[in-house]
Amino acid sequence: MSYDLYVERPRGDAATQIRVLVTRDDAILNAREYVQIVHGQTDRKTKQLQRGEFNRLIQDELNVLQKLGIRTPGVGCFNHFPLGSWLLQFTFTLAKPWISKDDDPIYVAENVNPVRKDKVFKVPMMSAAAWKGLLRWTMMYTQLVLEKDDLSDDDFARKRFRLSLLFGDEKGEEPGSTKDFTGYLDLLKVSAKESFRQRIKGYFLGDPTAKEMPHHSGRLNFCPTFFDLIDVKVINPHSRKTKAGTHPIYFECVPAGARGTFSLLYVPFDLIGRPEAEIRQQAAEDLHIVAESLQAMFLTYGFSAKRTSGYGTAQDEIVGVIKTCDGETPVTHLERLAQEVKNVRF
Repeated sequence: MSYDLYVERPRGDAATQIRVLVTRDDAILNAREYVQIVHGQTDRKTKQLQRGEFNRLIQDELNVLQKLGIRTPGVGCFNHFPLGSWLLQFTFTLAKPWISKDDDPIYVAENVNPVRKDKVFKVPMMSAAAWKGLLRWTMMYTQLVLEKDDLSDDDFARKRFRLSLLFGDEKGEEPGSTKDFTGYLDLLKVSAKESFRQRIKGYFLGDPTAKEMPHHSGRLNFCPTFFDLIDVKVINPHSRKTKAGTHPIYFECVPAGARGTFSLLYVPFDLIGRPEAEIRQQAAEDLHIVAESLQAMFLTYGFSAKRTSGYGTAQDEIVGVIKTCDGETPVTHLERLAQEVKNVRF
């Protein structure tokens, strides 16, 4: 028997075994072996699913991530942070499967869609940038798009300005031209466009009439989320003539019941030097509107690919905490998150 990694049967951990399958010619056999590695197989006697090797690999790597302080990042002592800073961190359970697309160019076979994984530890993950983009979209949709007809120009510009303070520059905010988020919001309420720009310029440059928009970072800082399970789903298109399956398409997902930890750090660096009462008031207001948007994103709109079809929502019950320089406040339910954060002290 050869001990070469690329001879006979794939060797190494589950992630390596799957990568080695790419070198084999028979795509059908590759897909079958891939399903056993990831999904496992059902015991004929008990009819229970025996989890695949990939889930055992994930548990081992999550233990490593925990020891490194990456799985559930902490901030240490809040006395070293600016006044008004807070950390919202909670562990949630998926109510519906979570789907994403990995950027691995070569993966088993063409009819297998890999879920996104950390490049080093091969654990299913949702990146910090993805969390930021989805929460920003949720807040934009719930606070601006749905309410645009009920908001005056000044109120619309004020809410848009508040989102810019939380998330930083809007995507598509280029000198001389606008597109993406910026272009969409400009057209959403054209009459409020100039008022918004004057607020940004006046706040960061001290001159509302300045020619160019300033570049700035937001107060919210996101962390990646690592999930503890992976599974395989299959779509089998049927022929309209024979009514038989033609070409099974496998796609990885994080199944319902899997758990992950969401971490969000708020640092109001732009408020340094302001009166303490003003800082505490803005921190509390920002925490409240963020909590409302998290409720909507986790329970209603979802945070996954194909979220409009119901993928990527969470169960109501969570285990978490909000940390500030004044102590910790537990959070227990997404449905009541906006009410629970009212008890937080800064």
